[in-house]
Amino acid sequence: MKKVMLIWAMLWGHWAWAQTEAVHTIPEFTFESGKKLASMKVGYVTHGTLNADKSNAILVTHGTSGNRLGYNIYIGPGKAFDTNKYFVIAVDAIGGGNSSSPQNTGLGIDFPRYTIRDMVKAQHDLVTKGLGISKLVAVGGPSMGSFQGLEWGIHYPDAMSGLVLIVPAPRAENTFKMIVDTMNTCVTLDPAWNGGRYSQNPVQGLRCAGMVFTPWLSSDAFTAMQRTPDEYQKLLAAMGTNFAGWDAVSWMWRYFASREHDIAQPFGGNLNAALAKIKAKSILLPSVTDRTLPPEGARELYKGLKDATYAEIPSIRGHGANNPGAETAGEYIFITDHLKRFLATL
Repeated sequence: MKKVMLIWAMLWGHWAWAQTEAVHTIPEFTFESGKKLASMKVGYVTHGTLNADKSNAILVTHGTSGNRLGYNIYIGPGKAFDTNKYFVIAVDAIGGGNSSSPQNTGLGIDFPRYTIRDMVKAQHDLVTKGLGISKLVAVGGPSMGSFQGLEWGIHYPDAMSGLVLIVPAPRAENTFKMIVDTMNTCVTLDPAWNGGRYSQNPVQGLRCAGMVFTPWLSSDAFTAMQRTPDEYQKLLAAMGTNFAGWDAVSWMWRYFASREHDIAQPFGGNLNAALAKIKAKSILLPSVTDRTLPPEGARELYKGLKDATYAEIPSIRGHGANNPGAETAGEYIFITDHLKRFLATL
């Protein structure tokens, strides 16, 4: 396991806290499909200090196009994931960041297609074997991060006290599948794609995919606020800029994983049977205007969970309400307040 220590000093305060970047290696990893990968890497960064009995750890997971740094705005002294209290582990899901991916293994399109459950299996190995932690305070995050949180709760029910499910869903519905399929078509139509065995990353296809996704990530009210041509173009290009930073196969495999999300699949499609496995307390925070993962999915989860807190984020930002990007934003304040109160009950 390799580690690099970084100390971040906040210019407006008098404190600093340690962040440790590291990579956990699993000698041989078997995917849900049965395929195997030698030396599976699981990248992560830790914030704060693990206490003597290793009882104060929280695992933060991320969205489909994110990485271990994606929820940093909520991590730190006095924040939702308070590093004065908790040892916060922010992990890279399989397929991106410092975890094994089509790009960094050199396998490209031959890298095994993976699932949300594969991500969670690798993370469990990190937590238990890599860090020696037998029980977490909480697990979860936004969007695909909530997918991972649910699978943690179902398949490792004694591994945590709480689940953090922000803009969650029990499964990928057809609308989301259509979005992913259309985005993938954008990439495969780029002449550089070459059947996935490209010599030049199909960046124009990735930018086009981002433009397709943009309207689904917010609401009509939010997009209507972009009143000047510059504001309109900036919003339209934002996700394309994000996607263009990805290797195309790595990006595609990651969205395939979210497209196939369905916690009931191992239970013959019985959602209640899946949710009955969860022992942890849960908090569900959907966005009232979400078009990517509409709040109906979160309401369905709430009905099936034994011990859950539910509150809808009042926002016109749609799916993007989970991380408005500013600590002064109402969504940030709402999420922070609810997470602090929830974590205090665990």
